[in-house]
Amino acid sequence: MPYEPCRYARRWPDLFDQLDDEQKQRVSDALANNRLEGWEPGRDDVADLIDRELGRIDTAEYIRRTLSKVTGGGPA
Repeated sequence: MPYEPCRYARRWPDLFDQLDDEQKQRVSDALANNRLEGWEPGRDDVADLIDRELGRIDTAEYIRRTLSKVTGGGPA
């Protein structure tokens, strides 16, 4: 099945342009699953998730960035 752009890929296509279709689908699925839990990601959240998908950051850094946003940037 071909990839169908999610709402975030349509909103911020420049972020998704760097991904292949399989990566786009994984990121879209992760965003959709988390939205079901009540999370509404912003551009920086999507960029961090894409950086994780592309291996630019590891899981520990992704978690650190996410916690920093949630806690207001203070030490975790």
